[in-house]
Amino acid sequence: MYKKAHLIVAAVRVLSHRKNRAPSVEDVCQCLNASSEHVHMICRRLEASGILEAVTGVEGARWFVRDHTAIEELSDDTPKSGIEEELAQFKKEQQARDQKIEAMKKSEADRKKKLFEELEAGLKQQVKK
Repeated sequence: MYKKAHLIVAAVRVLSHRKNRAPSVEDVCQCLNASSEHVHMICRRLEASGILEAVTGVEGARWFVRDHTAIEELSDDTPKSGIEEELAQFKKEQQARDQKIEAMKKSEADRKKKLFEELEAGLKQQVKK
C-alpha cells in the first residue's frame, strides 16, 4: 500500500500541475496505466487515511492531496487475498510433490542398480561353473 500510495499521490500532484485542476480517478488511471477499479479502491483508502480528499462536483469526483506526510504511517504490508494464499499453498504442495517424485525416482534408480548388480553377480557365478 505504501508504494501505491506514493504513486497515486504523485500522479495527483503531477496532473494537478499539468492541467491546472484537480484530477479525476480516470485521469490518474490514464497517468498510471492502471485499472479504474484498482485506483478508485486505493484512492478511497487514502481518503480514509486522510491523505487524499475527494470533492464531488458537476464533473464528478476530483482528488486533492490533503496530507502527504501521512503516507509514511502506512505499512508496506498488504493483506494477501484469498487467491494469493491459495496460490502460495499450491506452490508449496507442488514443491513437496516434486520432492517426493525425485525421491521416488532416486529410490527406483538405486533399486534398479542393485538389481543389475545382483544379476551381474549371478551371471558371473554361472559363468564360473
